[in-house]
Amino acid sequence: MIGALRRWRERRGRLPDKLRAELEAEGLELLEERVHAMVIYRGYEFPGQRPRSGTQSGLVALALTGRRLVVHGTGGIGLEVPRVATVEREGPEEVRLVYDAAAAQPNRAGEIEVRLRTPRADEIRARLEAWTS
Repeated sequence: MIGALRRWRERRGRLPDKLRAELEAEGLELLEERVHAMVIYRGYEFPGQRPRSGTQSGLVALALTGRRLVVHGTGGIGLEVPRVATVEREGPEEVRLVYDAAAAQPNRAGEIEVRLRTPRADEIRARLEAWTS
């Protein structure tokens, strides 16, 4: 039982094997795992759901290829961030991504903000800024 719990805990905030294989096939350029993140939804809605705002925290993996930026993690966090996202530095160890939900999926509305806390914030911000421009 202890071994199973340890393996579960070690997998938190990491990419699942299938998604990792997809991203590696696309040419994985950046991978940061077990990053503390907060996702903030403002006026977020999609067909069949009432508009909502709120926050969701978790451990995530941030993966970048030439084609896409994926944020995947605990608590059901699974986002593909569009190239039009705004990338900002929020303090010495925090990167902030902000984008319109419709830019990622046309049937959605509202704003999504992703705050990532990592010691590599400057390096990641620079790489993401190059990708979004």
